[in-house]
Amino acid sequence: MAITARDRIRAKLKEGDTTVRVLLAHPMHTGRGKDENGELIPAQFIQDIRCWRNGNEVMAIKCGTATARNPYFSFQLAGGAVGDKIMIRWVDNLGAKGVTETELR
Repeated sequence: MAITARDRIRAKLKEGDTTVRVLLAHPMHTGRGKDENGELIPAQFIQDIRCWRNGNEVMAIKCGTATARNPYFSFQLAGGAVGDKIMIRWVDNLGAKGVTETELR
């Protein structure tokens, strides 16, 4: 199944630290839900999310079936400078991938 929606990301410098907000477009099926015909929808969920600042990995998150559809994450990174490149990459259990990036403002 292809994921066609776009992920969204924002990063701001506030009081010397970087605040990153990201909304990932993903259905996050648990494998327990049913479609309109009563058939089980196969599990499809994000397993791994990673964040890089200027090419250096700064964070990794492991997810499972309990994470909501179109998950939203907000987190802070120590330090940062205007113009830093922030990149998020995710991979789901079926091998689908997404990448989004922004510059720190």
